[in-house]
Amino acid sequence: MGFIVAAALLPLAYRWYAGRRAAPQSRITSLHVAVGLVVALAAFVHALMAVMSLGTAQAIGAGNLGLALGGIAVFVLMAHVGIGLQLRRPKLRDRPAMRAKHRFTALTIVSFAVAHTILVWANR
Repeated sequence: MGFIVAAALLPLAYRWYAGRRAAPQSRITSLHVAVGLVVALAAFVHALMAVMSLGTAQAIGAGNLGLALGGIAVFVLMAHVGIGLQLRRPKLRDRPAMRAKHRFTALTIVSFAVAHTILVWANR
């Protein structure tokens, strides 16, 4: 969850500090992309480990809803990465609409990941 927060704070902090959005090819955007890719890789590995331990008491105790919410978060995360990589193109058409999709998927990921975490921890 810490990497998700770090990935989100990079562009937000830059915008607050500089008073404008970072350019698609800027260092801060590249760092945001790098941290985001680490998040995606970690989420994929986390989901893979969960799938491999589905028969264990911990996985069963977490409940189907907790596991489903985590799965949805990973699915939306993959779409989020795709949208984000499109935003790297300097001549992207309809950039505001793509930024809105990127923001919407980010909020969806955080919502589902938080709900997943709460349910898993509550059912331990």
